[in-house]
Amino acid sequence: MSAIRTFFLALVGGGLFSFIHVPLPWTLGPIAAVSLTALVTGRQQYWPRWVREIALIVLGYAMGRPFTLETGQAIISQLPIMLAATFLTIAAGVFTGWLMYRRTGINLISCLLGCVPGGLSQMVILAAEMKEADATAITIMQTLRMLSVVFTVPFLTMHVFSSGGTGGLAAAEAMPIALDTILTFAAVAICGAIAARWLHLPTAFLLGPILSTGAYVLLSGGQVAPMVPVHYIYAAQICVGSYIGSTIDLAKIRDYHGMGPCLFGGIVFVLLVSLLSGFGVAMLTQVDFATAFLSTAPGGLAEMGITALTVGADISTMTAYQLVRLLFIMLVFPYLAKWLVRLHEGHRQD
Repeated sequence: MSAIRTFFLALVGGGLFSFIHVPLPWTLGPIAAVSLTALVTGRQQYWPRWVREIALIVLGYAMGRPFTLETGQAIISQLPIMLAATFLTIAAGVFTGWLMYRRTGINLISCLLGCVPGGLSQMVILAAEMKEADATAITIMQTLRMLSVVFTVPFLTMHVFSSGGTGGLAAAEAMPIALDTILTFAAVAICGAIAARWLHLPTAFLLGPILSTGAYVLLSGGQVAPMVPVHYIYAAQICVGSYIGSTIDLAKIRDYHGMGPCLFGGIVFVLLVSLLSGFGVAMLTQVDFATAFLSTAPGGLAEMGITALTVGADISTMTAYQLVRLLFIMLVFPYLAKWLVRLHEGHRQD
């Protein structure tokens, strides 16, 4: 019954946020509804972990689906530039996290996970796998960062940097997909999650489907991966948002002294670094600046993809850059963050 109550709260929160046009309503709405209910009632809500993991497989497949032969070719041809842009963005986030740690009472690992520009769901899921991480602080930081980016980047791209081109996915999206293809890709995503769990990869149920789907597209010679119906995406977001909301303790907000100014300054700093990286990418690769900015912007793949379609940016290039950063954050950053924490603790002991 407790899970049903949580689901009802999440559904109401998602519906309300969708009605008032809040970005990512079916993730942020459940987070807000479930966590606020826990604050008011003084009792944490419950959501099954296995439901979250099924939802992550769906979202992981949806994130890996845009990987095409064109994306792979773009990654190979521009990999050094992609890695440099990724490094600059991650370094800006790490610097912001260090300042947050120095000026607040939040521990270092939580500040790093909260300030580095990864996706909200991905970073909170990473936090759940690290004992020292404060999921509430990370969720607040990533939510505020994500809202700022979701509002700012599309506005700048559409009204300042628009290229006026045309998107390149319409034909692929319109192609009919056979049932056996759907079942094949579903099996690929599930096997990817199982393999990633067996290999002890971070956020296995999200990262595994991303990698397995992208790899299968390449190995099959560019076979078009079926789209996930939008209502399935919404349902998966509700499940993940419900889990995140059930882990948040809003009563702890009063303990986060000084978070606001540090976070706002950090968001502006990371956006400026991304903007400069975009200029560099545009100069080195001859892509239009709208594509370059969306490629280096610290937003989610879905949000930047929607913006790219709207302004006519190069979808393949943007997806390649965003996927490289996403994979770096999910594959490498957890170990980098732990190493930085150990390094800092070693210096403190000395």
